[in-house]
Amino acid sequence: MIAIIDRSDDACAREVVLRAFERSFTSGQVRLLDDIAAASRPPAVVVVIAPREQDADWIEPLLRRPVKIVMLGAVGPRIASLAGIAVDVPDQRAAAAADCDPAPTYGLSESAAHIVYADQGLGASSSIRRRALCRFDFTNEWNNLGYGRIGVGDDPWSIAVTARPVDANAIGDLRIGPDTPAGAVVTLRDLPHASVLWFARPVGPVDGCDWAIVERFVADYRASELPCRPYLRDIPHGVTAALTMRLDCDEDIASSRPLFELYRARGLPLSVAIKTDQPDTAEHLALLSDLQQAGGSILSHSVTHAPNWGGSAEAAEREARDSKAWLENRVPGLTVRYAVSPFHQNPTYVPAALARAGYDGFVGGIIANDPEYLMARGGAAPFAPAGFVSHSQACMLHGDCLLAGDDPIRIYKQAFRQAKAFGQFFGYLDHPFSPRYAYGWASEADRLAIHAAYLDFIAAECAGEATLFVNEETCLDFMRVKSMTLIDYDSSRDAFAVSQGSAAGLPLSVGWRGRTEAAADHG
Repeated sequence: MIAIIDRSDDACAREVVLRAFERSFTSGQVRLLDDIAAASRPPAVVVVIAPREQDADWIEPLLRRPVKIVMLGAVGPRIASLAGIAVDVPDQRAAAAADCDPAPTYGLSESAAHIVYADQGLGASSSIRRRALCRFDFTNEWNNLGYGRIGVGDDPWSIAVTARPVDANAIGDLRIGPDTPAGAVVTLRDLPHASVLWFARPVGPVDGCDWAIVERFVADYRASELPCRPYLRDIPHGVTAALTMRLDCDEDIASSRPLFELYRARGLPLSVAIKTDQPDTAEHLALLSDLQQAGGSILSHSVTHAPNWGGSAEAAEREARDSKAWLENRVPGLTVRYAVSPFHQNPTYVPAALARAGYDGFVGGIIANDPEYLMARGGAAPFAPAGFVSHSQACMLHGDCLLAGDDPIRIYKQAFRQAKAFGQFFGYLDHPFSPRYAYGWASEADRLAIHAAYLDFIAAECAGEATLFVNEETCLDFMRVKSMTLIDYDSSRDAFAVSQGSAAGLPLSVGWRGRTEAAADHG
């Protein structure tokens, strides 16, 4: 069992951490407990959110037997000593360096403060080698590398303390600028019968590819000596990369045609998210029909594209219902089950509201707002009904985000390589032209050339490897069924069973003790 003990008195931190562990290790292995004494047997892995000094009374005895402990957030002297560290409060320079300005057009913006991960051991598990605490590729909204914002302060998404390793190793260091160390923020202590992984941030790395550090710690680390628990991988078994692409049709639908034809000519499905407060012209409806017949998928993008889904649960449900009805009434045979959130804004009332409107999930995730829904792994969404899922797709391929120099898509290349190394289901997006706005593209021909170059890059990057390119509905169906899959670990046999071997017709994959295995082999 993976036991999660929350001492934070923060419902958001508790929900975010619990769902993150469930998305990886499934609810079959994860339990939220009020106290370690509530465990029916000693847990193999213990996660403590915001541990208090008195927790040392039960943590210290645990360290005398085989166990892995993950500590999240600020710690006092007694807990710090168990983690093998001494803690400091970051100075004001760190807080100032954690912020960044909006990104200029055709440029990017990064904070001076960043986390640098060790090149060996667990630190090397992260495909983000240098994580800026804040970065933007488009104004102050999008981070095309897909990870969330980290502040310096007392909230669950920030760093309140840094560490000086005593009996631990630093695997993630906070730096202010290129050469100014500000202390460790991720550490690892090995004891004869236990290991302790500490993150300074109370929610850990739930919103970035550095979540791999947690997965590898629990599933692989010291496999011959300490307990290991399997996790469900984010992509199907047998492929080295999985991806999906969509257009958000905010102001036009038919102008998706050239890009649709480019992807169709390459045998790749294109998906669209439709804002339905648009004229239902013959050209618009013909594009939707052709796209559906070609294997693409059609999602809701609300009726009016209102901020925060209209500002209330009632408005969100109305927008979702009306958009769904509009689409289903105009596209024969269509059932709309998923949405793309306008502006990727998702207040916590959105999942339940969309579920009441007949949806099974949504695409969201953005650095600018609602950090609960920027998730390293797809699946069960925080504050959502059972079976309702989300998938973060924070990479926006826009003309405004192309960079100066010889390689204008170098950030997009980095984003794909990072996701591939993490085994993350990668999603990227664009918008069709409208009479009002061209999204920074010089022309349709220019946009088609960049998309073609990106597809060529992906093909070359995955040459000789199995790559999966699916529509949005298949991606989200995979995440939904995966979220309902259970791993049942039997410690007496040191073996596990998986409740199902596939999701949306795609084979599920398990990571355990450094191996990748088909879930179907553990039925």
